[in-house]
Amino acid sequence: MSRWPVLTGATAMAWVAAWFVTGESEYRPSMDAASPWVASIRTSFASSAARFGGDGGALLPGLVVGDTSAVSESLADAMRVSSLTHLMAVSGSNCAVVTGLVFGLAALVGLGLWWRIGLAAASLVGFVVLVGGEPSVLRASAMALIALATLAIGTSIAGVTLLCLAVLGCLALDPALSHSVGFALSVAATLGLLVLARPLSERLAARLPRWLATVLAVPLSASIACQPIVFLLAPYVPTYGVIANALADPLVPVATIAGLLALITAPLPWLSTGFAGVGWLFASVVAAIARVTAALPVARIPWPAGVAGFVLGAVISIGLALWILGRAPNRVLWVPTTATALALSLTAGGNVLAWSTAPRDWTWAQCDVGQGDAVLVRDSGLVALIDVGRDEPAIRECLGRLGVDHVDLLVLTHFDIDHVGAIGALYGKVDVVVHGPTDGIADEVILRLLTESGARLVDAHRGIAGALGHLNWSVLWPADGVPVEPGNPASVVVRFDAGSGCDAFCVDGVDLGDLPAAEQTRLLRLGALATATVVKVSHHGSRDQDPNLYRLLHSSVGLIGVGADNDYGHPTDEALDMLASTGTLALRSDHNGIVLISRDRAGELRVWRERS
Repeated sequence: MSRWPVLTGATAMAWVAAWFVTGESEYRPSMDAASPWVASIRTSFASSAARFGGDGGALLPGLVVGDTSAVSESLADAMRVSSLTHLMAVSGSNCAVVTGLVFGLAALVGLGLWWRIGLAAASLVGFVVLVGGEPSVLRASAMALIALATLAIGTSIAGVTLLCLAVLGCLALDPALSHSVGFALSVAATLGLLVLARPLSERLAARLPRWLATVLAVPLSASIACQPIVFLLAPYVPTYGVIANALADPLVPVATIAGLLALITAPLPWLSTGFAGVGWLFASVVAAIARVTAALPVARIPWPAGVAGFVLGAVISIGLALWILGRAPNRVLWVPTTATALALSLTAGGNVLAWSTAPRDWTWAQCDVGQGDAVLVRDSGLVALIDVGRDEPAIRECLGRLGVDHVDLLVLTHFDIDHVGAIGALYGKVDVVVHGPTDGIADEVILRLLTESGARLVDAHRGIAGALGHLNWSVLWPADGVPVEPGNPASVVVRFDAGSGCDAFCVDGVDLGDLPAAEQTRLLRLGALATATVVKVSHHGSRDQDPNLYRLLHSSVGLIGVGADNDYGHPTDEALDMLASTGTLALRSDHNGIVLISRDRAGELRVWRERS
């Protein structure tokens, strides 16, 4: 009887036992704190890569030494949507690259077996110290060390057995790894590659050229094994994930090796810079693949969240694995097919039905951009967008849903990341930008890029006004002569009122940005406020509100941009009770998705929700 089923069972029991006897998160001290020289090496390499600029300069330190501090929010979003997040930081495959490279070089210069093994093991340990104890690195380094040990004693070991022994060793040394999602994903991906890649390649080769079958089998095998876990973290299917991985995976080892050679040859700047340049080039191509695939139409397909999504994903993965391994007849494919159809009918299918009833004459729209704000106002074909959220794919998806490809007026209430993080999706699509005060170089860069992409900038202050079709807009805050700090206290408040040409379809309203209660009170004292049909509730429904302002506005609808299960507790019960006391219907993006507001021909207010 093969030993790997026994080891697999033992590994599963060890994992469960470790889960119950340990806590989660914050269980491993920082390598940087333990070894300051490690931090200096990583910082030096990151600075060297940054000199090349662009996405490649930001991504290369992550690929080589695990430093992702320079990766922009927009690039991180693109990597996530294109299913390339695992490439943002050092992956377990890099351990194999380092071990194989050193072992091969030692053999090339004629060193004996024990020297090769010793140098490879020492290099691997040094690499782990350098990049830190990432779960995938620990798993891969354990496998590499066990493989070297078996080579030293002159025996061989099967891949699955090697993986099980590595997992048992890691859990024995650090039981808290049982709580690590990264460790679970690394183990699952490795198991998928070991068990499924070859038979899947053979099945695909029956219909595709063998080279293409081999290329596709690797990311497909890893995806089949990992997807149920991934659904718990991000309930959507990355439409182009397999293609993106197939294109990017061959580039990463080249970037990694070039980066490591740049580190080794640091005392020779002319040579080190050359190696770093090669690494930067390949890292730039990886980043470009991520951005292009993330920007394609329908880049992600929604999937049921929580336990339901995990169970459906597990049914699909198990069914496909049994079919790939030849353990079940072809008719077993109806099981994953049915599970897929059920999942999509609960999400994408439901969206199709919901959007078939969406009003096309909406005036106000709240996008679902997670924990952030993005509100649109439209009249006579002209569009204003107030803030953009932090997630580029989310704002792109919302604008695409609403048929908006150009923004006449963009209001950036302030420069917190949950309001401007996705600004990259708007470059080249905006005419006028009204913005609050900046607070640092990063804010100035955003404005400069908007200007370079053709937008005209306007500093926001009370009294600035304009027209959007038949609606008149005006800035109510910040006010001249009333000193406030940049950020929430200086958050731009913009109001839209019915102009002289308005008909029954016009909808007035006010967007409060993230204005705190103290500044809301000061705004009240300035006077000239009136009721508003729609209010964008300040600061995602935090408790920092002035009820007197909301009583004066006496709005019919309150829009709250908020992320599901956010860590801030937004919206608070106090804010929801306050809205209820003024007769304001609270519409939350986490519960309702995209929200559209319009009036019918009789002037009655209509509210449409993507999700009820």
